[in-house]
Amino acid sequence: MKRRISRRNFMAGVGAATAASAFGAPALAQPANARVLKFTPAAGLTVLDPSTVLMAPSNSHTYYVFDTLYGVDDQYRPKPQMVEGHTVSNDKLTWDLTLRSGLKFHDGEPVLARDCVASIKRWWQKDLFGQNLQAYTDELVAADDKTIRFRLKKPFGVLPDALGKSVSAPCAMMPERLANPDVSKLVTEMVGSGPMKFVANEFVPGQRSVYVRNPDYVPRQEKPENTSGGKVINFDRVEWHTINDFSTAAAALQSGEIDWWEVVQFDMIELLRTNKNIRLETQDPYFTLMLRFNCGIAPFNNPELRRVVASAISQKEMMSALVGSNPEMSRECYAMYNCGINGVQEYGKALMGGEKNYAEIAKKVKAAGYQGEKIVLFHIVEAAVTAPISPVIADTLRKIGIDVDMQSVDLATWFSRRNSQAPLSERGWSMFVTWTGFANTYSPGVNLFIRGLGTKGYPGNYEDPQIESLVSTWLGQDSEAERMSTLNKIQERAWETMPLVPLGLANIKAGFRSNITGYVRSTAAVPWGLRRA
Repeated sequence: MKRRISRRNFMAGVGAATAASAFGAPALAQPANARVLKFTPAAGLTVLDPSTVLMAPSNSHTYYVFDTLYGVDDQYRPKPQMVEGHTVSNDKLTWDLTLRSGLKFHDGEPVLARDCVASIKRWWQKDLFGQNLQAYTDELVAADDKTIRFRLKKPFGVLPDALGKSVSAPCAMMPERLANPDVSKLVTEMVGSGPMKFVANEFVPGQRSVYVRNPDYVPRQEKPENTSGGKVINFDRVEWHTINDFSTAAAALQSGEIDWWEVVQFDMIELLRTNKNIRLETQDPYFTLMLRFNCGIAPFNNPELRRVVASAISQKEMMSALVGSNPEMSRECYAMYNCGINGVQEYGKALMGGEKNYAEIAKKVKAAGYQGEKIVLFHIVEAAVTAPISPVIADTLRKIGIDVDMQSVDLATWFSRRNSQAPLSERGWSMFVTWTGFANTYSPGVNLFIRGLGTKGYPGNYEDPQIESLVSTWLGQDSEAERMSTLNKIQERAWETMPLVPLGLANIKAGFRSNITGYVRSTAAVPWGLRRA
């Protein structure tokens, strides 16, 4: 917290240009060519292969270079993108997807159905939603140059949802020659059919990425929404410049050295709001934070103890630690799916809401079988979004009689240790705080956090056959009403077994120079629609 306060004080006390110089910002002088957009992503781009998306920058890169058969609208409903549409047989076992005309890859070759078939078969080797689709598919072929045909073993009502999913990893279309089904071999030649081309000779991993407008791209006629609709590019060139220090990034935005900062840190928001040359846009109003348990080792292999811990957590305290008292910046949400979805029930309000009596909860901790053993809470110091919350979690746990060892780790250490099921004496762990966007929490197809897959699922070894059976039901259902009913049954079961504790929703802001207009709120940091006034 001291570091965050000192950044804010520093920024308030000196000019933006001076701050950028003091922190060694890269030389990003505003170009004379107004058709160049300069962007600072939340983190540096290192992974280019679209089927191996690990972090948000890779997801955004995918949408610059590649296109998808379906996109999603603002409500995350699938919409045709590269396809004109689809037909489904009466028995719901044959789907024919028809490509729209005029699609070309960046190498000038036409996009054919066989390219798409190869791309899908590569994607579904890695992606869990894709693996679900593969398991339901009897045959996937190119019926002709424009027709992709799925023959299914049993109905899979969410086929467009799977092909149009917008996060980690989208089903990106690439030439057949690149779509090697051996996903251990990364795709390094960036040839897609998307609205921008990747400039390989200017790429500096983690630091700089450059894209130029694809003159052969034919946008759809609909207005752009999220990852769907007309992807019109109004800049000749988009440059990504990574700035790891938040003060320096804020300074560069204020001085005009960059046009767009993907994620404005919470303690910079009020400062930037006072600058008439900067406009803040809501990037994700449903940014979810959660406390993840290690369900595979003691003491949190005990679902009742996990529920008691959840009852001690105050979402209001967690959000206050992160964003302060501004009611516009956060909200409580007692659901395992996102409260931004119409029809999602907040089943956890009775357990987590209301005033906390820590003495009474401490008695329940003992009654649940806790015997005083030490637990390990990761405090991921480099994760600015979650770092302020971990100490508040530790304080809450101590109030209810749990012996907490809060271990400060960097991101690399967290990545290397979070899949471990080793005992605590051998560098094991008990819990950590993490976060994700709306696109990762809105349906059973994408929400991996409460899938009961054990070690094959999200870190934490949460295994529950009942949830997996319900997910299977959801995959085959046709109507939104049926799927919503099943979704709520899944989260009812998740509240019984508590793989995680929802900590609330935060409102993420992106920062723009005021002369940049046309922002399309999306899963990814997408350039379509943006223009310089």
